[in-house]
Amino acid sequence: MAPLTSRSIFGTDPVDEFASGIADWIWENSQGHEALEIEAKIGVMIDKSTNARIRLPIYTEAIVNMNEINARFESNMSMKQHQIYNKLLNDLVAYSAQNLPQNEHMAYQHRKETDTFYDEVSEITGQREHIRVTRDTRTKEIVPNGVVKKTRIADLNVFCPTQPFDYRISINIETPMYLPQSMSHPTFSREKDRLSYIQQNFSIDLTQVIEANRPSEPLHELEIEIRDVNYLMHLANEAQQIKGESDRVWTQFEDHVLVLLNNIRLLIRNHDFGSGGR
Repeated sequence: MAPLTSRSIFGTDPVDEFASGIADWIWENSQGHEALEIEAKIGVMIDKSTNARIRLPIYTEAIVNMNEINARFESNMSMKQHQIYNKLLNDLVAYSAQNLPQNEHMAYQHRKETDTFYDEVSEITGQREHIRVTRDTRTKEIVPNGVVKKTRIADLNVFCPTQPFDYRISINIETPMYLPQSMSHPTFSREKDRLSYIQQNFSIDLTQVIEANRPSEPLHELEIEIRDVNYLMHLANEAQQIKGESDRVWTQFEDHVLVLLNNIRLLIRNHDFGSGGR
């Protein structure tokens, strides 16, 4: 038998419905908003009734309606897992510098920041607003874009039954704000020790979070953030013009979303880096 030369009887591969569906979800939920943040967090879906990871009768990655199964998403991991990802990402920085083109090199940043949160009543709307102020922990200076009001727009939760982690993609608005009038009574504070690994339009952030009310119970989080959401939305607008009435066209927008998914999936699959991860 000769090697296959045709991708299908139609002469092509079908469009990746999973990636294109998430791209459509991002497009639909970003309309009419500015100052968008798009990020994916790695964690587990927890059944609220058992406080254990959910179990579903499926074998492959799937988008889950959390409201239908009475579940919540937790983005924490163990210190050991944090260390595994730290080594993996450090090795990828070194590998990219030696083996990849310049534009694919991974950059590394280490930041220590302090978030304080304040509740204030808006003089314009009369509504209570939750404002986050982020400072450099060492200098106490407010970081660029460090005073914001974060508003959740939508979450999309993905269950990965063959892996120890699931993931959640979130769309938020981070509205720049003025400093709160009263800075003496924050409602909440936390310390963040963050390692950021940057490649092209993605930042992989590995963070230890210490909350003021639970200083002996640090959280360990891994997330992937779109660095330039405006560029992604530019691709999305171009995609709408290219696709028209057809949903069979694969554009740079869908491809950008697929690379986001590739990063998430490969991080999850390499959870056991150093002992046979892939």
